[in-house]
Amino acid sequence: MLVGVDIVDIDRIRVAAARTPRFLTRVFTPGEIAYCRGKADPFPSLAARFAAREAVRKLDPAFITGVTFHDTEVVVDANGKPRLVLHGQALAGARAAGIRDLALSLSHSRGQAIAVVIAGKE
Repeated sequence: MLVGVDIVDIDRIRVAAARTPRFLTRVFTPGEIAYCRGKADPFPSLAARFAAREAVRKLDPAFITGVTFHDTEVVVDANGKPRLVLHGQALAGARAAGIRDLALSLSHSRGQAIAVVIAGKE
């Protein structure tokens, strides 16, 4: 079993988005941006998704080299449960390393967002 965890200050994401106009589109997929902008304050949800990307990187070395921000995506199912979708190099790395059954948990408080990723490995 593999575990990756990351915590992010929500204001860090808010400041980065204000300072660098391309930040959101460089880091998040169009679907993630649309979902988060549907919230009264999108930044806690954006910060949780940023933390999810970092938690995936910490999960296994397969997710470090060549993996871009858009290679990992957080989607929400019909019941509101977040799950990870891997694309590109992240998907290839997971397959090559025998990583399977990714589970994701996201949460946030007023100032911080956290993500935990758990996966099985063959």
